[in-house]
Amino acid sequence: MNEKHALFIQLLYKTYTDAVMKFPKDVALRISYAFFLLEKMHSLQQALQELNAAETNGPSFDEEFIIFRYKKIIEDEIAESKNENQGGLDLVTESTFQNHLRQFQANIEKATLLYMEFWSQLTEETPDLAKLNDTGSKISAAVQTVEDNWVKLLKVNSNNANAMKLYGKFLLEIINDKEGGEDLLEK
Repeated sequence: MNEKHALFIQLLYKTYTDAVMKFPKDVALRISYAFFLLEKMHSLQQALQELNAAETNGPSFDEEFIIFRYKKIIEDEIAESKNENQGGLDLVTESTFQNHLRQFQANIEKATLLYMEFWSQLTEETPDLAKLNDTGSKISAAVQTVEDNWVKLLKVNSNNANAMKLYGKFLLEIINDKEGGEDLLEK
């Protein structure tokens, strides 16, 4: 069920990003997307960016209030997390970290889908060895990319709980590295 839930969340994320690109001036869509980013993706900076974009597109009075209120909540959470982390990250570092984190999530999704494709090919009555070989090499490259992204994330911010949880679950559930995954999830 967790795998289905994660795939569903990724599908929603993709749907929202496509919709925002197609309808960039839709204030209600941007507010909804910001709520999704805040509640499901736990991406404060990206949610704040969406609320700022919604604010520039002429929202109605009630939408202005929602935007103002949630921007204040997000800014307070960011300030609080900075205080907890002994000064936290500056804005440029936080932005860099969020970009690396988005890329990290996309690469984990890509590697997971490749694993699913590999296992589905194996369930065929007569698997095509050439396809298996091709998919296997793509998996190796995707896993290496995820590991490289993980190193970049650690250089920017080594104490992010969401990134540790994401990578820990990836190691545990996809790579089947129980020791490494459980270590990260315990932190």
